[in-house]
Amino acid sequence: MKANEILGVAANASTDEIRVAYLDKVKLFPPDRSPEEFEKIRDAYDSLRDPRRQAKSVLLSPAAQAPLASLIDDLKARRIFTGPRLWREVLKSK
Repeated sequence: MKANEILGVAANASTDEIRVAYLDKVKLFPPDRSPEEFEKIRDAYDSLRDPRRQAKSVLLSPAAQAPLASLIDDLKARRIFTGPRLWREVLKSK
């Protein structure tokens, strides 16, 4: 069973969603009452929280549903648009 299935979150869930799902599962299966189930939940949470383990699971998954770009959602690329006017000025200065 996959880690996201154990916690009941989507494959591309955010860290906040993963944390909330983990806390909900721990309330249902506390370590003192069901240690085996808690261990599975803790392992799933650790694997989803660690970016390296999450990337490894996406890369090694036979039917990956999330693209690799979903692993770096937190990194927003800053796009800079430049028009032809800037290039004309550079070419004129030479």
